[in-house]
Formats: sequence, C-alpha cells, structure tokens
Amino acid sequence: MKYIKRFDEVSIKDISIVGGKGANLGEMFQAGLPVPKGFCITANAFDEYMIRNSLNDQDFNSSGKLEAFIAVGQIWSDLEQEITESYETLGHNMRIAVRSSATAEDLPEASFAGQQETYLNVVGKEQLMTAIKKCFASLYSIRAVTYRKQADFDSVKVSLAVVIQIMVESEISGVLFTADPVSQDKELMMLNASWGLGEAIVSGKVTPDIYMYSKKQRGITDKKLGGKEIIICCGTTGVEERKTPQEQKDRLCLSDRQALEVFEMGRKAEQHYDSPQDIEWAISKGKLYLLQSRPITTLNKTKERQTEISTSLAAVLSNWIEHCPTPLYPLDVEPCAIVDKAKAKVFQELGISLGSDLTMDEKGVLFFSTAKKRISPRIAKVPFLIRRFTNYSTNSAITSQNFLRIKNKLNEKSELVLSQLSVSELVLQLKELMDLSEEIAYIRFRYNIFPSVAVSKLLYPVLHRIDKSINEYDLLSNLPYKTWEMNAALRKLSIYIQNHAELKETIACMNRTDSNATKYSNLIKESNTNKDSNAIKDSDSIKDGIAIKEHFPDFYDLLQKFLEEFGWKSNSSYCAFGSVSWKEDMSSLFSLIKVLLKSDKKDTENGKYQTILSKIDMHYTKKKASKIRTKIEEIRGYHVNREESLYLIEMCYGLSRRIAFELNLRFPDIFNQQKDILYLTLSEVYDLAAGEKDYKDRIEIRKANRPQNERLWANLSLGGQFDNKNTLRGISGNRGQYRGRVRKIVSLQEFDKMQPEDILVCRYTDPSWTPLFVLAAAVVSDTGGPLSHSAIVAREYDIPAVLGCGNATEVLQDGQEIVVDGDKGVVRIIS
Repeated sequence: MKYIKRFDEVSIKDISIVGGKGANLGEMFQAGLPVPKGFCITANAFDEYMIRNSLNDQDFNSSGKLEAFIAVGQIWSDLEQEITESYETLGHNMRIAVRSSATAEDLPEASFAGQQETYLNVVGKEQLMTAIKKCFASLYSIRAVTYRKQADFDSVKVSLAVVIQIMVESEISGVLFTADPVSQDKELMMLNASWGLGEAIVSGKVTPDIYMYSKKQRGITDKKLGGKEIIICCGTTGVEERKTPQEQKDRLCLSDRQALEVFEMGRKAEQHYDSPQDIEWAISKGKLYLLQSRPITTLNKTKERQTEISTSLAAVLSNWIEHCPTPLYPLDVEPCAIVDKAKAKVFQELGISLGSDLTMDEKGVLFFSTAKKRISPRIAKVPFLIRRFTNYSTNSAITSQNFLRIKNKLNEKSELVLSQLSVSELVLQLKELMDLSEEIAYIRFRYNIFPSVAVSKLLYPVLHRIDKSINEYDLLSNLPYKTWEMNAALRKLSIYIQNHAELKETIACMNRTDSNATKYSNLIKESNTNKDSNAIKDSDSIKDGIAIKEHFPDFYDLLQKFLEEFGWKSNSSYCAFGSVSWKEDMSSLFSLIKVLLKSDKKDTENGKYQTILSKIDMHYTKKKASKIRTKIEEIRGYHVNREESLYLIEMCYGLSRRIAFELNLRFPDIFNQQKDILYLTLSEVYDLAAGEKDYKDRIEIRKANRPQNERLWANLSLGGQFDNKNTLRGISGNRGQYRGRVRKIVSLQEFDKMQPEDILVCRYTDPSWTPLFVLAAAVVSDTGGPLSHSAIVAREYDIPAVLGCGNATEVLQDGQEIVVDGDKGVVRIIS
C-alpha cells in the first residue's frame, strides 16, 4: 500500500515515515512484546493531504485558524480506500484508538508527549475518518505549536502520521518508568496504576497507586495507595468519566503478581532499546498489553528547579502547603504579592526589608526561594519601638474600627448586580477589593500578629517558671474565635440533622453511587422537574441546594444563616481566584457535616486554660499575677482579630472571583472555557478595561505549563527524618500518646473515609478540616508548627499531635498501626 504501513512493516528506523509513536510500536510489535494489532497512516499521506487541500502554514496568521481548516479538509479516494481496507483487517466495526504520531515525537531529546491528539473508542468508518482529520489538525493546535517553539523545533520540518490500533478496554492501566524519573536512579523502576483507561493518569486527573521496583533486589520495594478519584471508561462511542467506588479507592489496583508482570515487560523493553523507557500499559480480561514506549527524556539533565531544602526554605514550603494545598494559578500570584507587600511594610517599619519567596515567569511557571532579608540601621530602634507596637488598647481600637468599616464595604459590594456593570466598572470594583485585601493584611500583621508574637516571646519565660511543660499556645484553649464559632455552628447543624431522620438519610446519600443512594437520586430528579430553568446550573452542589430547599425548608433556612456568617470559607486561604468557598460549592460543606454525623462525642470543656490561670495565681503575687493575666488576655484578643482578618480576606477573594468569572463571560473570544481567566495575571485582567486583548496564545502556553506546577506541588518534600527505619521525627503539636490505625486523608473529597478513633495522617489542615478532629484520636502531618491550625485544634480536643514530619503521607499507609508520641514529637511504626 502507498499510504499505509502495518506494525510488522516498520521499526525504530522509520520515524520519518510513521512518526515516533508508530515507529516505537512497530519496533515493540516485532520484538514480540504484547502490542495490540494496528497500522499507521504515513507522514507522506499527511503532506499530500495538506497539498491537495491547499493548506499552507505560511498562508495563515494564526495556528488556530489553520487547525480549523485542516479538520474539515477532504480525504481523497485512494487514501480512503487503503484506510478502509486496513481497518477491516482488524475486525468489522472494531473499536479502535486513533493516535497522532509526529515525526519529531518520542525522540531522546524531546518526548512531545500529549502535544497532538488521541481519540479513543472510535467505531465505524465515518468516525475513523473524522478522527484522522482531527489528528492531522492537532499538529497546528496552539499547544503543539507552542511546545515546538519552546523545544527549539520551530524551524524543523515536522510532519504527522496517524496510528490506528485495536482499542484495549482496560480494567487497569497506567505508566511505567524503567528508571525513577524523580531521583533519576536507573536501578529503580516506578509504576503508576489506576482503574479504567490510562487517559486518567496521562491527563493528570487521578492520583495513581505507585509501586517501586529494585532491579538489584529483583522485587517490589514500596507501594503507595493513590486516591484514584475517577475512572475513565469506554462509552457507546468515545469515553466517559465516572466516580470511583469507595471500595476500589481503598485498595491497590494491582496484585504483586500483576505488578511484577508489568515490571518484567518494562525490563524487556529497556533491554531491547538499551535505554530507560516511559511505557503506557493496560490490562484487559487478565491480559497485559503494551500501548506505547518512548525514551525518558528528562534523565541526565540538570533539574530545572532542583533546590537543596534548607531549614528556612522548608519553613517557606510548609507554610505554602498549609495555606495553599493546590498550585496557584497565574491570577493568584499578584494577590499573594499584595499580602506579602503588607507584611513587608510592617518589617520595613522595624528596619528589615523582605523579598518575596514565590515568583512566576511569563510562561506561568512558579518558582520558590527563601525571601532575602536586608537589615537597615533603623533596626537598632526596635527595643524603643516595641512598646508602641505592642500597645494593646491602640492596636485593638484600630483593628475594630477598620474591620467594621471594611466589613460594611464588603457587604455593600456583595449586593452589586454584576451583570448590570460595564467592564470598566467591574475592573474598578476588582481593584477596590484588592486594595481592601492589602489593608486587611496590613492590619492583620501590624496590629495583631506582630504584637502577639512579641508579647508571647516576653511571656514565655514567665510561663516556664510556673511549669516547664506549659506551652504558650495553650493560652488559646476555649477561646471563642471565628473558627471556634464556625465549628460550634456546624455542630448545631449536625445536631438538627441527627434529630430529623429523613434529612439525615438524604445528606448521608449525597455524592454516593450505590443502591442506598436511589432515594436521594429520585429526590434530586423530582426537584429538577419542579425547578425554574433559569435558577439552577448543572453542578451537583446547586442541585443539592435546590433539593434541600424544596424538601427541607426549615433546615435550608438554618443553612443559609450559616453561609451568611461563614460561607466565604474556602479550601485554600492564600488563593484569591483558584479556591472555592462554601457559598460557591457546598459539596465540601456537606462532606464535613457527614463527618460530624459519625461522631458521638459531646462538646467538652478543655480545662487547660483555667489550670494555667490557677497556677499563675498560686505562683505569683496578686499584682504580678494580674499583669500576667492581662498579657494573656491580650494574646487571646490578638488571636481573635487574626482569625477575623483571615475571614475578611477570604470574603474579599470570594467577591473578587465573582467579578473575574463575570469578566470571563464577557470575553468569549478570549476565554474558550469557564475558568480560562485564571491563566491571566491580575494586571492583564485590569487591562481588559481598555478593550479586548489577544491573550489566547498566552493562556494556552500557561495551561500547557500548569502540569509542571502541579508536579512541583506534588513533589514538595520537606525532608522527613528517621531515627531508624521505624521512627519518624517531627515536632510536638500536643502532648500525649496514642496507639492506633492510620487513616490518610489528602483532600476534602476523602473526608468520608475518616472513622472514630482513627489516627489522622495528612499533609496539612486548615479550619475546614476541624470536624475531622472530632473523630481523630491523634494527628500526624507533613507540615505545621506550634501555632499551625493542626496544633491549635489538637490542643483544643486534647489529642496527641506530631507535626512537620515532612513526608508522613508518603511513609505511612492506611491501616498501618503506629504510636503517635506527642511528648517526644515522634511517630513509631508498629506494623
């Protein structure tokens, strides 16, 4: 055939004919590895297609326009006949995968992975022809063109072949690296696995199971359970996503025998190529298949951002993980800088200049560093400035007065009807909200956090004279600050639900897919039938709200009052635009409520604070004790204001998101998708007031680089240390010891896993995690210090806590038996 090559007709030498993917598959097929049958449409066919359809990239001023014209071109009869005949040899109307294979793809110096398109579960001749043309067109997508420019392939003639293969409808699939891509150790292999089709892993939509294999030991050395949040599977045509049943989330995909079979296939592929390979594989009906093999392109290169984790940088990373568990979007970076500016202003008043620890380049890639400090002669005046900085009556008055004014402004802005505002007016409102966030941040640091730290440091020696075991942060016990009030309000909601059986059953069934959820599904359908078509969107959270409002109006009123007070609480307090509040999506709120419904614990008074006061009275004279008590009340007052400031900032951010997404709607020619505006910087959004900008290429470049930032966040290791192989060291968050089973929670979606008396193991916590402490018997975290959220809440519930372990979530697995020793700040692994 002129335009078709079967797998048994091509080898690695034929990249210029069938592209990198096709050549590698042919090579593996001929080497006897389990490659599904298939054939390739040659690059010559693509070149002729471009000529016959008069498509020349020099004639188009944008790659997007050329891509659109290629997708609707005509396939001539000779090529169509060859494709049809070859397709029939695979089986009549066989389900197939149609994959792009560029002639500059899967090379040792650049993988080009994911830059052209793949179409899965294609059935029939008509669908096949459409998929082929879409593959041709994807060579000129903005993403692919951008990648070639960045990889310096822009001036190289790149053509495209298409691979057509029998579709493997896999139960399990994944990626195998025959050298560890993280440590670059060629003696280790890393296997990622998840349920369903491999697209879930390749596209980054799931956290897969991970298996490590030592070539020296010829065995599996480590296994890590992943979240496996969704399953991608074949539909009637194409593919569809489904939520992974909890039973499958909670167990590893592969048995050791299956994992060893995949490792052995990888060993053979590496031996054949004599170089480390990146392999996509699948298991269907018990049989293992090799879907793709290419060289690992990142070995022996200088890591772009490899940084030795110093103590100061570890503190920076710990802070970011705790307050921003997912990577910032470009639109989030400047708001973070605004808060940093407010903090830096306070230090500048004391003679210390601070730089920023987070930066982003033009392509949207994030970088961390330890902020540089410069000391000026003004620092010599600090001892004389302390009294003015720590004047509680002044600080408290300034805080209260300004917070009241700011809250009134925010309430006014929350009443605005955004659809009635012009673009210029929307941008002006956004600028005003950012200005308010800076003002709140300055008040937070200058009049509350700094004086609180200063007073605490002076008070600490006094507390130690009373009892060396007293921690200065124990002074926050039983303090009614904002998060405490929120948790009390959540408890009231859960008590109401406990007393209403039908409501309790309804909430328990939310987000479930088993047979027990049928009643709730019917309730949702009934509510949707009655709804006003303009009053609801398709999100599950909105549907939940409508169902609750129609069937449980009294509870709905209670819920609305709760949201009025605490609804702007988000899952990431540092993210102005990338986070989501309960007002915007109630699903995580209902997850928290379900956790509370599992607990039979009653609210108990923690007597720690009163005990400390009694010891002060016994140890010091009445006059001295009164002064100490006054300072303690100041620390408590500062903490109340500190918490209030965070909620105000989150309200600023929530209102800012409303404006940003309204602007997203106003410019459909710039923003193709609902949240594309997140890929602009704040300054670029401000510029929209001057008219439409050509931001599309910029957005695509930053989208393409987002996975790089996600990998950075996922791989932030804070250097956990072992005294020996069974003892993990951190710092004490609260005293006490507890022996029990690990329950690892890494996201809000996993809250339902938590059971009474589990040991909570997590990367971080924030106020939205507090209900988990009601169930937890102890807590272990990767991040955190004595004043972190985990420490404060652990002391409030009086459970042992070991924090700042660095990599506890990597080392510890669900079901392991451990001892949490809060007295010594260590975790001992029993089994």
